[in-house]
Amino acid sequence: MSSRRAVLSLTVTTLVLAATALASCGGGSQQTKNPANSTPSMVFMKEDSDGFWQTWVANKDLSNQVKLTNGSADSGWAVWKPGGDKLAFESNHTDPDPDDADAINDIFTMNPDGSGVVKLTHSDDVSDTPDWSPDGSRIAFGSDRDDGAWRREIHVMNADGTNVRRLTTLPEKAVLDSQPRFSPDGGRLVFTRFISEDHPEESALFTVRLDGGGLEQLTPWGMGAGDADWSPDGKKLAFEAFPEYGSYGDIFTIDADDGQQPTNLTHNFSRGFGSSDPVWSADGTKILFVSDHTFSGESGIGLATMNPDGTDRHHISSNPEDEHQPDWETAP
Repeated sequence: MSSRRAVLSLTVTTLVLAATALASCGGGSQQTKNPANSTPSMVFMKEDSDGFWQTWVANKDLSNQVKLTNGSADSGWAVWKPGGDKLAFESNHTDPDPDDADAINDIFTMNPDGSGVVKLTHSDDVSDTPDWSPDGSRIAFGSDRDDGAWRREIHVMNADGTNVRRLTTLPEKAVLDSQPRFSPDGGRLVFTRFISEDHPEESALFTVRLDGGGLEQLTPWGMGAGDADWSPDGKKLAFEAFPEYGSYGDIFTIDADDGQQPTNLTHNFSRGFGSSDPVWSADGTKILFVSDHTFSGESGIGLATMNPDGTDRHHISSNPEDEHQPDWETAP
């Protein structure tokens, strides 16, 4: 796997198989505009015909899909700013040689139509997996700027890229912290800590206060937990996990305060299915996620929804297209 692909997809599950010319990264070169009377509420990443990950928006039923990013670069992991007037995303668009060992990945923001692209980080290292604070004033992200050699740690910055602060410090046995997500009250972050880049089951969920204190591990290493998202009331976390060797991933929930009551919502292992990338709806009534399943006349890998207890699981589209890392701005 090249460093170009590894930067963006290291923490994408095995379902994937896996101020310089910024116009080509955003709406300046896009060929499709939002259809009239269409208000996108979902964002996700999907490979283009050249094998590069691009950021797309669509309606909640995945109609009226619009590709926002273009070019020979990976751009994805986009998240809506609260209120829906901006997207934050990561891209290696500014890496002069994405296939060499010196990986460069940056955090950007843009408008929901792909215009107004702004680079927030400094193109000297890897910055990834952004998330907005509930009030939209800050962005959390993973970065190796303070440690180097891909040893990413959790940072927070103002939404304009200023005032960057490191929140976590990797212990010797860990290799990276990534995938931060703000709690609904803005007081804590949940993130994933990896102790191996090669085995997805060697990771765990942690929470930390915004002052860097109160670090707490919520899941055991052998569970392979990652990519967590808070329920709107802050009481639960939904996340992907690989608790069995050879698993293609399941979606679990736990209590957000102490990691208790782990509940498997998908039960994929015995059926050979897979799931990843969960995110709660704004009203807490649904979980949006990536699902690889074959049942009830559905088959393929694509975005799906289910109730918070795992019932009513189904693909959103009758023709799933291997979409990943979704986020939605409005309730379904």
